[in-house]
Amino acid sequence: MLFILITPIFSAAQSTQVSQIPLAQECKRADTGDPRSPSNPDIPYIISPRRTLLLTDKPKLHWNQVLGVKSYDVSLQKGNSVVWQTKVNTNQVVYPGEPRLEPGVEYSLIVKADNGKLSTEEKPNARGFSLLPQEETQVVKAAITQLNNQKVSDKVKALQCAFFYIGADLKSEAIETLEALITSGMKEVSIYRKLGYLYWQTGVNARAEIHYLDAQKLAKTRKDIVQQAQIAETLGGLYLAVDDEKEAVKWLTQARDNYKTLGYTKRVEELDKQIKELKTDKATV
Repeated sequence: MLFILITPIFSAAQSTQVSQIPLAQECKRADTGDPRSPSNPDIPYIISPRRTLLLTDKPKLHWNQVLGVKSYDVSLQKGNSVVWQTKVNTNQVVYPGEPRLEPGVEYSLIVKADNGKLSTEEKPNARGFSLLPQEETQVVKAAITQLNNQKVSDKVKALQCAFFYIGADLKSEAIETLEALITSGMKEVSIYRKLGYLYWQTGVNARAEIHYLDAQKLAKTRKDIVQQAQIAETLGGLYLAVDDEKEAVKWLTQARDNYKTLGYTKRVEELDKQIKELKTDKATV
């Protein structure tokens, strides 16, 4: 059972102060299975939904767009049984809702590109998704309605909903909401960071990297050294996870230097030790 208490985060006077919305810190290393996948651009690896619960029974199905590919065969499977299939010429399609998806059952999205490559060639295969149980769905929908009834701007409502989705493990809906905010022109370091974190959690590390780099660029523009340090450290961890020690050392060094500027002596010492160990390990290989 899902227990949720919703209280207003903002007063009306704060409705435009988007950057004040609290953001949980990224984990040093997200739970992403094999950190090296997906990495092959020739594979139509799954972008969403993956490793998530879903609120909607008509989810947007999204996969990597492979260069030169003109069509994709798409199927939704329950175990070894195909429950739905279609052919499209884009890298996304909305599930029509029929056959109806069953709450609590794990489904797998399988995509085959016309170059013969399958999404299942990603190693290991992306874990699937399942609908939130009906009882919990009702609770979540009631909470979202309460959030939307608050007298704050639409952008603030969207952010509140996104953070609520994250708390309910509705990662795909959270990602879709945050991506829409960026598309609408909203540029906040916290949004890029949270998207980076969510993509890392779901195992789409290429997109995690893009959003963290965008966050770092914006933090530099705003001369926010604290954010620069935190993002650089996170990027160091991400590159370590994908076995790119050269980039990892580069970003951890930048994080260390930022922390030094801030006077965070203990963190500087910890990163110095980690950087030296990485360089030593590389030298002995």
